[in-house]
Amino acid sequence: MAGDPIPSTRRARRFDPLGLWLCGLGALGLARAWLYLVRDAGSAGVVGWVWLGGSLLLGATGLALLLRGLSAGRGGPN
Repeated sequence: MAGDPIPSTRRARRFDPLGLWLCGLGALGLARAWLYLVRDAGSAGVVGWVWLGGSLLLGATGLALLLRGLSAGRGGPN
């Protein structure tokens, strides 16, 4: 029977890789949405606003995953 490689008292906080990936995609999407929305003096259509909303949703989901991963690593000894 193998023991736990990382004892519960020494668990290090870890960023969730999926959360980091989603935050990165959200940031890139926000940059792209900004360029799309300011092009043609702000006369962007629905596509720019959908792109902005999707980027915000991706970023919020990634941030939630990161916060969940950080708070899960804070558990004290039982």
